[in-house]
Amino acid sequence: MDSVDGRLIHQLVSWAAGLRYDDIPAHTAALARSQIISDLAAVRAARAHPLGRKIVTAFGEPFRGDARQTAHVLAALSMCLEYDEVAYSGHPSASCVNVALAYAAQERLDGRQLITAVVAANECATRFQAGMLLGSFFRGQSATYTHLIGTVVARSHAQQHPAGIWADAAGLAFGILPTPVEETFLNSDAKSLVAATPVRMALDACDAAVAGLTGAHDVLEGAEGVLARLSDVPMPDAVVAGLGRRWHTDTLSFKRYPASAYLQAAFECAERIAARALIDLDDVTAVLVDGSILTFLLQHKVAPFLAGPDTPVAALTFSAGYPIATILLTGSLTTADLAGEGLADPVRWALADKVEVRHDKDLTRRMVAATVPLGEALRQAGPSRAMQVPAIAAFGAEADELLAALGPPSESFVDATMAIGARVEVVLRDGSRLVEELGQATGMAGPSTRDGHRMLAAAKFTASGGPADALDDLSRLDELDADATAAAVKGALA
Repeated sequence: MDSVDGRLIHQLVSWAAGLRYDDIPAHTAALARSQIISDLAAVRAARAHPLGRKIVTAFGEPFRGDARQTAHVLAALSMCLEYDEVAYSGHPSASCVNVALAYAAQERLDGRQLITAVVAANECATRFQAGMLLGSFFRGQSATYTHLIGTVVARSHAQQHPAGIWADAAGLAFGILPTPVEETFLNSDAKSLVAATPVRMALDACDAAVAGLTGAHDVLEGAEGVLARLSDVPMPDAVVAGLGRRWHTDTLSFKRYPASAYLQAAFECAERIAARALIDLDDVTAVLVDGSILTFLLQHKVAPFLAGPDTPVAALTFSAGYPIATILLTGSLTTADLAGEGLADPVRWALADKVEVRHDKDLTRRMVAATVPLGEALRQAGPSRAMQVPAIAAFGAEADELLAALGPPSESFVDATMAIGARVEVVLRDGSRLVEELGQATGMAGPSTRDGHRMLAAAKFTASGGPADALDDLSRLDELDADATAAAVKGALA
């Protein structure tokens, strides 16, 4: 690739190939450091779960094989329990962090180089998903294709390939798109492969590009391009808007519970209720959960796949009933509750049957007004394109009013928010009610997370059993040389 032209892949990879640590705002680099720690915590938690142990049996322990094998198994582990990070837009860590971690050890990257590879991959992967976010093909964690570009950028940055190799690798990776089948995504363990498979595909594409195979550099554009195939409302402008000025990494959110981001506020409300008084099943007549349209639709989608103790892990992490029942009865929800005696407890399932999820339009309005997961995409689209999305058009006149209030796209994400709120009301037999409401869950993008993400990531890492010395080293990753970086990453999984 001799020069940068208007093609999206060229603009992305030319920028990413030139990115250096000193180009990244300090607060953005700090968020990426917490992202790495949080991702390693998710991997640790998954390895201790029966599903994670099966993944390791199938694909091997991380850092016991080559970088390709490590990237693949890390991607599977970090996604399988829905304990990963979210951003505008998508779930970048499975590829952007894990591929960078795998190749950092092989290529002897120091801490700053590792962080830079992660940020470069974050920016490209989330921008690509932002370009196809609107439409009937909208997907969050099941967006396999996000990990194609995330993998190409993370590996290529780690190995410092010429930009032409990056472009060929991206073109080859996007030449064959892995598309999830929604029913199997929720009704089996296939979700464990939703990032791992495209990671491996993209690593093959990188090998092919290095060997001289060429990819279509214009594969993203046009009526037959990837964006048009994936979205009813493709937004190629969103892919490169504010590149190098508006950092998508600034929109990162960190989960406290192994579950969809759409459920975090409801679970935190339940936790606050349990802190006031643990609930007895016989005292409860109903548990009412009011949430945004995203929370409501998620519960509707997962309902056919709930089967008591036999419910697949993927469906458990997308559902409100069993997790809220667990929190109300025990005071907490951890990855250990997604298996074993807790999952088999009939009392939890009896209380889960009393949980009802309802749509609250005010919470939907607040959700849409925030940056993540939908507001910025609607701003970028503008009213005319946004009204082409069936879910938006269904609001009728209210949609016009809502879209008009959003204003123009954000110039910066330094003040990004993710406001998926909830209200939980436990109705007791004596007529009393226990109620908690949150406009935004702890850990979701916003002022408190910008101030506290280091503590959030550290607490998650410690809760997963992560060693204190590894956490200390990872917390100053930007100061570590190549040997210390490799030791800290491997020590985090010891």
